[in-house]
Amino acid sequence: MTLREMMTRRAEIGTELRALNDAHPGDLPAEAQTRWDALNTELSGIEQRIARQQTVDDLERRAAGTRIGGGAPEPETRQIGGDGARIPADFDGLCLIAQNGQRVPVLEQRHAIADLYQSGNSAAEELGVGGFLRALYRGAQTDLERRVLSESSIGSGGAMVPLPVAAGILDELRASTVAFRAGCRTVPMASQSLTFGRLTKTPVGAWRAENAAIVEDESTFDQVTMKAKSWALRCKISRELLEDGQNVDSIIRSAFAASGALALDQAILFGDGTANQPLGISNTAGIQTTALNAALGNWDPILDGVLDLENVNSGTVSAMVMAPRTNRAIRGFKDANNNPLTAPADVGTIPRLTTTSVPVNETVGAGANGSSILMGDFSQVYVGMRTSLQISVLNELYAENGQIGFVAWMRADVLVIRPQTLLRLSGITP
Repeated sequence: MTLREMMTRRAEIGTELRALNDAHPGDLPAEAQTRWDALNTELSGIEQRIARQQTVDDLERRAAGTRIGGGAPEPETRQIGGDGARIPADFDGLCLIAQNGQRVPVLEQRHAIADLYQSGNSAAEELGVGGFLRALYRGAQTDLERRVLSESSIGSGGAMVPLPVAAGILDELRASTVAFRAGCRTVPMASQSLTFGRLTKTPVGAWRAENAAIVEDESTFDQVTMKAKSWALRCKISRELLEDGQNVDSIIRSAFAASGALALDQAILFGDGTANQPLGISNTAGIQTTALNAALGNWDPILDGVLDLENVNSGTVSAMVMAPRTNRAIRGFKDANNNPLTAPADVGTIPRLTTTSVPVNETVGAGANGSSILMGDFSQVYVGMRTSLQISVLNELYAENGQIGFVAWMRADVLVIRPQTLLRLSGITP
């Protein structure tokens, strides 16, 4: 299939997907859902083939020394939502098609949300979050501040941070979040909710004789919806520092990133789905669980966990996430001669990541001193993040102390695509 034919087929699939959604405003009936899943799978394959072909074509043009239009061409992009975000033509990651027909990129740690807003408001990036807060507090006093505030949605609930700036803040938060370093992927959300299909069990086929019946496997797909949950942070800063500080932008970014990363780690790893909190990995139905209910003294429980994952063809074990206390116990493994106990080769290559978001007060028997290790293929965990970031300035609350308060809201949700590829080893005591 030529590039032109692939692009034509992509457009045809998009049209049919939209028609299915228009014909069934609510939940899709079984036959339509089956067709939607098949089209979505075909579209993902075509997107990958188009991206590969465009890469080959670009390399061939460069090798031939061809210049388009006498200079560097504008990069081709594709709209992904109503907030101005666009997928760069050279994006080398996975794209999904939501039920509304919207194309949504799935970002790995190496991708940046800010790359989706390359054509965004350069004035906002120049002003920065510190300058933005300063302008909100005292009012716009320069042409740059007036331009940025005029393009921000300012209401009684606060102001929407310009998207290029918000994207940069979220990327800094992602870099500080252990779950993303473990391999979790980011799904930018231009709206409050996104609906996807999910694989709940690997389908099993069978060899068959001519004219024999085809074995029917149980249903292996379901439909799940990401709905952005709200988390907020309230901070205060002196008026003098806000007005005169040279590093206000960096310290505000760092404060939001550090606090938000801990909260996001806790939600991704152990969120219980109550009180508007996302449902995290450990509480998702279908993940594998093993209770040790003892101190961790050697590599055997971890080796058994890897075996359990291999038995369901889980793919690569991308990381093990644990509390610092647990990692200290592992570093202290010793053999019968009191020599350090080296990890088996295949386990020693698995990254061990620590975060205080992993609790050390889980119930074990009559005590409350247990902890867990989460391990498996974290690329099967999608974290939806709203690209809009809202900040309110509290001018009067801390006025008697000469301080300005601000509240920042982050909205996110968690979705485990293949629960069986993750395992929780619980009941690890000191």
